[in-house]
Amino acid sequence: MLYRTLELDELVELKENDKSVVELMENNSAHLKLIALKKHQIIEPHMSHTDACVYVADGEIEFTFNFDDSCICQACECSMPDESDSKQKKYKIKKGQLFLFEKDVMHSVEAVKDSVFLLIKI
Repeated sequence: MLYRTLELDELVELKENDKSVVELMENNSAHLKLIALKKHQIIEPHMSHTDACVYVADGEIEFTFNFDDSCICQACECSMPDESDSKQKKYKIKKGQLFLFEKDVMHSVEAVKDSVFLLIKI
C-alpha cells in the first residue's frame, strides 16, 4: 500500500511537442495516470479495454467518440473519426469536472487549453 501526498503540478510538465504521462499506480488492468497536454495537442484515436474516467485538474480537454469505428484515412486502420458522421459525439471537460466513459469505444482527446488531467481505468 502506498501512503503519499502528491502535488500534481510538481509531477508532470507541459511539453511543447509531446504529451507528458506519469503512471501513478497500476494493478492488473487498473491504472491511475497523470497526463499533461499543451493547447491543441491530441491523443490520437484509440480504444480503452476498461471502463475509465478522467478528472481535469487544470485546463480543458475535448473527447471525440466515434461509435462507428469507420476510418476516414486512406491508408491506415486508425479509425480516425469522420466529422460528418452522425455517430460521432464530442464532450468538453473543464477544470474540476469528472468525466466517465465506457470501454471499447474509439475516441481521441484534444487539449482546448494547456491541461493536466487524471486518467483512471478500472
